[in-house]
Amino acid sequence: MDLSPRNDHREVAIEAAKQPEFTTDQIGWRFALGTFLIVGGYAAWLLIPVVLAADLAPSLKAALSGLFGATPFLTKLVAIALMGRPAYYFLKRRVVNRLRRSAPPAK
Repeated sequence: MDLSPRNDHREVAIEAAKQPEFTTDQIGWRFALGTFLIVGGYAAWLLIPVVLAADLAPSLKAALSGLFGATPFLTKLVAIALMGRPAYYFLKRRVVNRLRRSAPPAK
């Protein structure tokens, strides 16, 4: 078996064909809530200047700023856990299809 990179596309195509296909109806409210969590996590960064300008103890300012700074990462973890495998496969298939359309054809 030849392990050169030019033969990798066959294995990837076979692997993608094994994945189940999910629609937005099957994903439901979990997908919407997960998307809201991800967007809301980035909106938490806007609260950091408010905390720093507030009349709070320096230790409390540091703790709140750290919490709001880590919120995008934490909300992504919660959103992935909430969305589950169907949403993961749905997003993966959408992103791969979009990249395939925008990539030039292989020769």
